Amino acid sequence: MPYSLVSGRQIKAARALLGWSRSELADRTGVTAPTVKVVEQDSGVLDELASTRARLCNVLAAEGVAFLNGGSIGVQLVQKGEGLRTEDLNASNDD
Repeated sequence: MPYSLVSGRQIKAARALLGWSRSELADRTGVTAPTVKVVEQDSGVLDELASTRARLCNVLAAEGVAFLNGGSIGVQLVQKGEGLRTEDLNASNDD
């Protein structure tokens, strides 16, 4: 899913799944804690926050968070090293 479609609530939920404070997410992404708060309070997907939202999502995804927008909007924690995600399966990576 493109990170431009991730809502602030999903970012907040992802942070909660990892057990991170706002300050910790801010430190890991190089933004301020008040900026993280503003992004998390964005119930939609404001274009002005797109680059910051993508930055936050990249760090969260690297820690195993998958952002979902299929049948229901949400987040899921995927264990690192769990293998390929379903959307990454193709003929070139068959055993």
